[in-house]
Amino acid sequence: MRPKQLAGWLWLLGAIAAVGIAQAQTAVEHVIHTFGNMPMGANPCGTPVLDGRGNLYGTTYGGGADNLGVVFRLGADGYRVLHRFQGGADGSNPYAGVTLDSAGNLYGTTYNGGTSGQGVVYKVDTSGNETVLYNFAGGADGANPYAGVIVDAAGNLYGTTYQGGTGGKGVVYKVSPSGQETVLYAFTGGADGANPHGGVISDPSGNLYGTTYYGGSFNSGVVYKVDAAGHYRTLYSFPGQSTYGLGYYQLANSGVVVDVAGNLYGTTPYAGVGGMVYKVDASGHETTLYGFQGTQGGQRPLAGVIRDAAGNLYGTAANGGPANAGVVYRVDAAGHWTVLYAFTGGLDGAMPETGVVRDSAGNLYGTTVRGGAADAGVVYKIDPSGHETVLYTFTGGADGGFPNDVILDSAGNLYGTTEFGGAGSQTGLQEGVVFKLDPSGHETVLYSFTGLADGGVPTPGSTRDTSGNLYGTTQAGGLGGGVVYKLDAAGRETVLYTFSGAPNGFFPRAGVTPDSAGNLYGTTSGGGGVAGGEAGVVFKLSPAGDYTVLYTFSGGADGGNPVAGVVRDQAGNLYGTTQYGGRAGCVATGCGVVYRVDPAGQETVLHTFTGGSDGGDPYAGVILDAAGNLYGTASAGGANGGGVLCRIAARRN
Repeated sequence: MRPKQLAGWLWLLGAIAAVGIAQAQTAVEHVIHTFGNMPMGANPCGTPVLDGRGNLYGTTYGGGADNLGVVFRLGADGYRVLHRFQGGADGSNPYAGVTLDSAGNLYGTTYNGGTSGQGVVYKVDTSGNETVLYNFAGGADGANPYAGVIVDAAGNLYGTTYQGGTGGKGVVYKVSPSGQETVLYAFTGGADGANPHGGVISDPSGNLYGTTYYGGSFNSGVVYKVDAAGHYRTLYSFPGQSTYGLGYYQLANSGVVVDVAGNLYGTTPYAGVGGMVYKVDASGHETTLYGFQGTQGGQRPLAGVIRDAAGNLYGTAANGGPANAGVVYRVDAAGHWTVLYAFTGGLDGAMPETGVVRDSAGNLYGTTVRGGAADAGVVYKIDPSGHETVLYTFTGGADGGFPNDVILDSAGNLYGTTEFGGAGSQTGLQEGVVFKLDPSGHETVLYSFTGLADGGVPTPGSTRDTSGNLYGTTQAGGLGGGVVYKLDAAGRETVLYTFSGAPNGFFPRAGVTPDSAGNLYGTTSGGGGVAGGEAGVVFKLSPAGDYTVLYTFSGGADGGNPVAGVVRDQAGNLYGTTQYGGRAGCVATGCGVVYRVDPAGQETVLHTFTGGSDGGDPYAGVILDAAGNLYGTASAGGANGGGVLCRIAARRN
């Protein structure tokens, strides 16, 4: 609670003392204490409490001898500082106020300080003696409590931490009178919510209720219930956006109140443009008006599709689904759409920005760039019935984080890259890794990039030859524009080519495609330098390291800035997409082309996107069937504005 809000509380208390509860009057403010003398405390942020004798108790965030806050009492004998925080083991900077028990003891939390610097739960007795009941370590036990505590008849304290816990997103905890902490629930940051800023309240049965600042189906907070045994339930997930594009985030100390029937009441400040008041009943039903946006069937497909022998197409959408965390979908030959799996945004992953691969049994494999215990992404498997198995959860450390797509070998091993993490994660050189995942889910880091001559931030689209060598590109490192690399089965890297900028291109955003002679083909999103446009190139790299620019995009009608790679037919033609260009050099939504480049370097534009019903911004590439038809996705446009899945019929020379 801010100082201006505290003044409102003091006005109310003064009015009650002056005229009695039954005859509450209006419009007269009584300032009964002015903060600002630093040794006596400054900047109160918590709500004060009143005892039966008319004494008022609270905290200040600053002030005191070390400017780290105080616990105070204001009574008939004036203002008194009961405890000055020193910033060591006793804690520092209490955001929340205090809770009073029947014996006159005060209980509260500090956001900082303590033995680990992650905050404490403290008790101050009637003589002003402070006892630290619990020091947060910053791990599974939680860290940095913004909110205070409540106390039950047995003297147990209950509260929340903003951070820490097994998911790093805060916890609901219990501290016994002897100082033993029990984590009742650890937030994962998914549908269950994240980062509780306010505390908890309880009902006569011992159930706890509260709100979170983030998380939920739309990352806008939830209303939750935790019973005495620690069983958690999300009662309501706040919609992520109103029609005005403003979030529904739960702010500090907003919390909820509960009536005798179990209904919860609270406010959100950013519903529409003026905020809202909501009620959530005991069954989780919300009765206020609210905006809802999100596409159940998925939206924003950033990856291409794969096709099985029956003509079914499989792919991912980075957003949409019930939790707006993305989906894996199938489209059959008749055009029927099925969501095979909708990510929840929790331990199962979130935001599948790359596509899927499929084994002979019909299982699909892919990655998400977020979600998992560390919110650094996962590798997943989805069986034909739509059941998901998380094969590996990245920590964001030496094992990598934010994975790109994967490829599958005949033994069931998966290979891929991550854009973050690696052996340099302790020194700041977190430039990504190449990894292998065996069928049991064991990860081996084959190579960690340094961001120097060897490259950094590997792109999606690794390829593997029959000898087990891996080939790919990086977006950074080398001379600053990325490299093409080869990694042998033992994990030894060879830089095959270093991009130096225009006219040879730079910043490859996709992997490479090999032919039977060992040549590699790919694209760069920048460079080329036609008329100063630097709109990217299509290139060929021979086994001897000879680099040839096959085609340079102008950024005009021929397209520009290809962020996807190419596919190759038996005649040696290359097919791909550009994200921009096409419509008179368009660089806004609704741009891009599908192109073909023949072996002589002649480009043909097969389709120019309009941004209307045909889609726009084809972020991903295309696939090719035996008849020469191309299939792909556009991330924008379409009848509903959420992108399209398209087929481009074969064209003959």
